[in-house]
Amino acid sequence: MECFRKIGYIILGILLSIILLFTFVEIIAFNLNHYRESFIKYNTTEETGMNEMNLQHTLEDVLRYLRDNRRELDTRVVVEGKESEVFENREKLHMIDVKGLFFKGRILRNIGAVLFAIIGLIFIIKDEYWKKSLSGTLMYTAVINILFLFVLLLLMKIDFNRCFTYFHIIFFNNDLWILDPDAHVLIQMLPQEFFYDTSVRIIFCFLASLAALGSLGLYFVRFYYPERNEGFRERLGILRKYR
Repeated sequence: MECFRKIGYIILGILLSIILLFTFVEIIAFNLNHYRESFIKYNTTEETGMNEMNLQHTLEDVLRYLRDNRRELDTRVVVEGKESEVFENREKLHMIDVKGLFFKGRILRNIGAVLFAIIGLIFIIKDEYWKKSLSGTLMYTAVINILFLFVLLLLMKIDFNRCFTYFHIIFFNNDLWILDPDAHVLIQMLPQEFFYDTSVRIIFCFLASLAALGSLGLYFVRFYYPERNEGFRERLGILRKYR
């Protein structure tokens, strides 16, 4: 029984990680200000040949499409007096795959939230020491994820291009993501540097939430369960005695 109890709290930690990660991906990925900052930083108007109004219109269409509020990505803009379609067929096919990833991410997050609520409720009803166990789960979940994220940040800093490539190889079953910067507006709007900035922002939001939850777990363990602290102090005293 104790084994199943521990497994249950481990599952809660995993579900919490999934919920937080995909929530921040959604928040950052659909933040218009994040894209506007990128357009200024990487001089996107010059790269694409579009003015700010056309860029804004195109971006809003892309985000509506990814939210499944638009059936086709058939955006048209007027450039130098001529109306033309923004995205070529290869870009549209790739965005179908990207849209599918977002859809799967939302489903995974929502299922995770439901399972987290159900398992958490079971522990509240069945486990007399659920507060202590949940506090420990928050602490360990935070520590493990923070260590992993720091390693990921280091790898991204060393060679983001390799991380970017591996991501696409793992999550896409074709090479449609390989676009030509001289021909495709999608990569002109959203260069690889944009995805580095986006990844870092998501990771730091994730880190901040983990640090807050881990601190909350530590607070409950230290101030609501002093017997654990006493046992720790006793062991520490014994060690000092024999030094």
